[in-house]
Amino acid sequence: MGQQQLLLLVLSTVIVGLATVAGIQAFSENQAQASQDALVQRGTSIASDIQGLAGKPTQMGGVDLSSDGSATASGIVTKLGYETTSESDTKVTAEGAGSNGTCEIKNVGKGTADIECTSTDAPQTVTVTVEPNADKSVSTSFSS
Repeated sequence: MGQQQLLLLVLSTVIVGLATVAGIQAFSENQAQASQDALVQRGTSIASDIQGLAGKPTQMGGVDLSSDGSATASGIVTKLGYETTSESDTKVTAEGAGSNGTCEIKNVGKGTADIECTSTDAPQTVTVTVEPNADKSVSTSFSS
């Protein structure tokens, strides 16, 4: 082979290598974002279901989120019919959020309920708060 052909071969190998590395990095970033989006979607879905339960009278299967303590996180999960993880009866699996994606219902009472969603593949924890009697009944926040 001539010197020019060797130079082109080395140059093309370097370009293909850089393109491969860039593709792998872009895939990893996209996967983390997809996991984060799945957590937000699952948390919002659970909040919407809780809001629907809070709108029903307790005699018809609804829940009372007031401060009297009649509603519990495990009771809400049971009424919604969610499949729980083996760790806790208040943790629900978050499909599509990568490995170990779960959402846990917390802080039920005083007119609100929090849904905290985490995954080992997502960069942040998602907390969705549902407050059925407020103007903005569902809010989302993120933390590391």
